[in-house]
Amino acid sequence: MNGKGCAWYLYFCATVGVTSPAQTFKTLVNFNGSNGLNPSSSLIQASDGNFYGTTVLGGANNDGTVFKITAGGMLTTLHSFGGADGAGPVAGLVQASDGNFYGTTELGGANGRGTAFKITAGGMLTTLHSFGGADGAEPYAGLVQAGDGNFYGTTLSGGANNDGTVFKITAAGMLTTLHSFGGADGALPYAGLVQASDGNFYGTTLGGGANNNDGTVFKITAAGMLTTLHSFGGADGVEPLAGLVQASDGNFYGTTHGGGANNGGTVFKITGAGMLTTLHSFGGADGAGPVAGLVQASDGNFYGTTFVGGANNDGTVFRMTAGGTLTTLHSFGGADGASPVAGLVQASDRSLYGTTSAGGANNDGTVFNLALNAVQFHPVTPCRLLDTREPGSGGPVQGGTAETFNLPELAAAHGCAPLSSAAAYSLNVTLIPQNGMPVGYLTLWPAGEKQPYVSLMNSDGRIKANAAIVGAGASGGVSVYVTDTSDVVLDIDGYFAPELSGPTLAFYPLPPCRVADTRNPPGDLGGPQLTGGMPRNFPLLEATSCNIPNSAQAYSLNLTVVPHGPLDYLTVWPAGEKQPYVSTLNAPTGTAVANAAIVVAGSSGDISTYGTNDTDLVIDINGYFAPAAPGGLSLYTVAPCRVLDTRTGHDAFTGFLSPPVDVVGSPCKLPLNQPQAYVFNATVVPPGILNSLTLWADGSSFPDVSTLNAYDGAISSNMAIVSAGNEGKIDAFAYDLTQLILDISSYFGP
Repeated sequence: MNGKGCAWYLYFCATVGVTSPAQTFKTLVNFNGSNGLNPSSSLIQASDGNFYGTTVLGGANNDGTVFKITAGGMLTTLHSFGGADGAGPVAGLVQASDGNFYGTTELGGANGRGTAFKITAGGMLTTLHSFGGADGAEPYAGLVQAGDGNFYGTTLSGGANNDGTVFKITAAGMLTTLHSFGGADGALPYAGLVQASDGNFYGTTLGGGANNNDGTVFKITAAGMLTTLHSFGGADGVEPLAGLVQASDGNFYGTTHGGGANNGGTVFKITGAGMLTTLHSFGGADGAGPVAGLVQASDGNFYGTTFVGGANNDGTVFRMTAGGTLTTLHSFGGADGASPVAGLVQASDRSLYGTTSAGGANNDGTVFNLALNAVQFHPVTPCRLLDTREPGSGGPVQGGTAETFNLPELAAAHGCAPLSSAAAYSLNVTLIPQNGMPVGYLTLWPAGEKQPYVSLMNSDGRIKANAAIVGAGASGGVSVYVTDTSDVVLDIDGYFAPELSGPTLAFYPLPPCRVADTRNPPGDLGGPQLTGGMPRNFPLLEATSCNIPNSAQAYSLNLTVVPHGPLDYLTVWPAGEKQPYVSTLNAPTGTAVANAAIVVAGSSGDISTYGTNDTDLVIDINGYFAPAAPGGLSLYTVAPCRVLDTRTGHDAFTGFLSPPVDVVGSPCKLPLNQPQAYVFNATVVPPGILNSLTLWADGSSFPDVSTLNAYDGAISSNMAIVSAGNEGKIDAFAYDLTQLILDISSYFGP
């Protein structure tokens, strides 16, 4: 074997330290030997939604395991290796098109040189091949199923020159050696392969190459024709232990364990033609010695781990842009894990899942979760981003089509607050039908994602407004679909961004509470009514029974107007600031209308209101935003999804909806035990007059508030932030007969 060694493995007994985990970090499993030891492989999320992986040691025979784990952290050991059927599975698994899992073990098997195996989801293992040396030995890397249905992989040693091989193996276990490394073309391929869009395979070798045995990047065809694309030379990296990922730009990205400007390893980009660019050189404080490769997440950035370095020298989780800007997201400290050897996987809930080879409660390694999409509120001065009625806006959205709007560009064009760091937006959306014609529905969702089966609002021909919290999609855009040609207005009152991006506010839910009602006797929070054309302030902090603290910097409100005739619009903004050119809701027919709004607290915590015409106003609160502290929640965006539609398999109801709405158990598959408040779009479809509908946490007392009204019997919608109750359920009460639809766009959790 070539002289290169895997010195990083000696670090497995790293010193255990203590750190405070980041708010979005959670340890799911602490290995203890009997259920596995030293997980060194990346996880995969299988078609059943669970995660599958391996541990190098531990289990019934201390030869390693295959395990399954749920998103909630329930671990099941599927198989304990025993030597004859393999030992020491360093690599992870791949779920094949037949639904089974395939992998490798570094040692064991008939010849003690490692195996390739198949295992079912139920734990039935079949050894497909035992390596013997001439055909390769010590397969540290896992397998990849190619487009031809066969599996491709590498062995660290063995082959014609004992410098490792590339092989192909069928699902039946027939193995073909495609290439034997010889030193000059690379040696010791520790990492596996990736099949690129051109059909070829790309990988790395730990040693060999043209420059002092520092490793290579190579391309190999399915027929075994190998091309060395790059030989590392120290300054650009040393010892690439990880494989590559082909990104959306067509280039490949990877890491080296050592070398670079600080000899702590690098992150690099390489084209299919072999042009390499060093994007980052680790320096210790930001991590060092990456063993794992990268994953490109849905936000377009790359995420990975380092084996050592960080605040406690126990390794890190990091994010890197395609341009090379690195942010350390988490520094391991021993108690929460140490020495991550494996890379990360982004799951269907958009969170990252990974393993550490050491640390945890027993220093035997962990499985962890890092929520990518946890963001907090950043208030902005209310501002109009888009009005398709304006010249140069592109005109109305055409019926039956979707149009995408780049909100950061619109913000810059209209002098609004910069939105470059926004992960989600708090918007007020106004729908303006053409010539008073009905609009079946409007849908709003993150640009670049598939149009969801949800709606934001409907119109019988009148102007309608609805609040929305929507994720920032591709290039920060949002997409709008209307069934019928309509103008659309987008106003913004804030956005949600990662805590690392700057000062942000956490969310604190409150039991729904009525703050003000101008139909009551005169007072700061009572009468008289709003006089058309005259602003009025409301000192919300005087509503002492609602328990709003002085620390509140923004309020989550439900605003209901009871106009005395047509009301063109109502605007709400922070007291003490100039009245913005935005609207909060419209009531052109003079009927009662509700709309949610996140409103920044102004002078002395007050808010200002302005109605174009005389109207009564009711203000309810369901939460507030304040600096992060114990009990504060972050926002987690999810793919918009329909939680409930009583029109399907349910009669219209009046009074209490029975049973309560089981949000966690809905088809939307939200994480169990994490959501503490939901962001819904609630739509009522009443057969006649509906005085009001109220939503609240199951198990809590019925609050004296309303979520929306439909006095005129029209289909009506409103955004509703509702605390999660018993087992994550919520209650609904309708004063009159109605159907109810609940679509979810996000939730608040720790």
